Amino acid sequence: MNQPDIIDDSLDKPNRVDLQDNTIQGELESNNQHRMAPTLEPTIPIDEILSTDPIMRVTLWIGSFGIYNESILTFYSNGFVKRELLILQTFGGEQRIGSGWYNQDDSAKVLKKFNSFKTHLWPELFVETETITHDGTQWKLEVCKKGEDTRSYSGSNAYPPKWRSLKKLFGHY
Repeated sequence: MNQPDIIDDSLDKPNRVDLQDNTIQGELESNNQHRMAPTLEPTIPIDEILSTDPIMRVTLWIGSFGIYNESILTFYSNGFVKRELLILQTFGGEQRIGSGWYNQDDSAKVLKKFNSFKTHLWPELFVETETITHDGTQWKLEVCKKGEDTRSYSGSNAYPPKWRSLKKLFGHY
């Protein structure tokens, strides 16, 4: 039996944007459960970001052989957190991978997660004890809190507890 050709004429009908509720008429009219209004407002007002001081800056460097990643978490007095990710090379090259702000709810979670590592209890140097690795990973974590001395921790092929979770918090997967 011959099947009738199915004609899709949806491309022939122009869609109209309704400025009252930011929906596209024609495409979504028949299915209200899939109506989506685009958000055009920034999630964090710029004046909230600019009118605050950083209270803590934590930098994590991970790498070897002249190439390393630098991740920075900056905690602000208004509760926001900014994360920056860079790839740096000893020959002067720098590539920004990403930068973004957490909203206040997520910022509180980031601070809680960072505090769970209890870096203030870490030794300054993590030393590889079992074997000597000649081509491994070096890292350094620097914690700068407003009004306090900077604390630095580092290691070469030796890591603090919850190392993978720490790297993930800083954007290293």
